[in-house]
Amino acid sequence: MNTKIIISAVAYVLLIADVATVPFRSKKIMSMAGELKMALKNRSKAYFYAMYAFAFILPAIIFLRNYSLAYNLMFALVAIMGAELTSRDFVTKGKYGVYEHCAIVNGITVLFNDIVTFPILNLPEDEQEKYDHANLVVATKSKGNQNLVFANAD
Repeated sequence: MNTKIIISAVAYVLLIADVATVPFRSKKIMSMAGELKMALKNRSKAYFYAMYAFAFILPAIIFLRNYSLAYNLMFALVAIMGAELTSRDFVTKGKYGVYEHCAIVNGITVLFNDIVTFPILNLPEDEQEKYDHANLVVATKSKGNQNLVFANAD
């Protein structure tokens, strides 16, 4: 069987499986979030649909030219990674905010009981002033440093 067909078929199966898990992941995150305390600005829906469209088009590019096996795999893997990153963001679409037990910002969920420290606060005060006030770096036990980027410093 042609390797192009196999690579493309595997990529599409993984893409569909990734998209199919979004409702379950969303339900899991929202079950541990608690009550909404402060809503934050969300990304537009067009971003998510464009990213998913791009991810589903990439494996089809394999058939346009006679690429090497490495390029065929690269197209498939980039599509899968793009869909996974978009799914992580899509899971929290419309739910950005500060909740009772966590904060959800740009697809990143940080549980408050998982926070170890705020690394920027360990710097001297003159160094702290150099950092963007709309950007918050949080060190967590389970995920390491997480970069929370807000729409503005308010």
